[in-house]
Amino acid sequence: MKNTEQKPALTAARVMECMTPGTSYSGRQLSRLVGYNQPEVQTVLSACVARGIVRQTRDGGRSIYRVPTEEEIRHERERLERRAFPPGELQGYDAVMRRFREMCMATRVPLSGSANGKGNSEPHE
Repeated sequence: MKNTEQKPALTAARVMECMTPGTSYSGRQLSRLVGYNQPEVQTVLSACVARGIVRQTRDGGRSIYRVPTEEEIRHERERLERRAFPPGELQGYDAVMRRFREMCMATRVPLSGSANGKGNSEPHE
């Protein structure tokens, strides 16, 4: 009689416990560490990358995966916070759009009958 015991389902937690933060792994290395075939591990890794808990880079034609260290996560948060709220008045695109809007309003032809600001209630002379 054969032993028909099934492996437990592959989860992100199971893959993550095999990874050391700051160490890079190929998909093949991770499949060996976890004990599942590469397509199953790849599916779980793609979900982890989408959630942001694993970083993916390319090395030639293959993907490299790594869990960021606490220090890397902290540096990334600080960088994003600095970029989120620029100090002072916005420059560049916003300034150009503001000047364009002001020019459009300055060259705008007034609506008929409202040149003197009184509407159509006054007769024209």
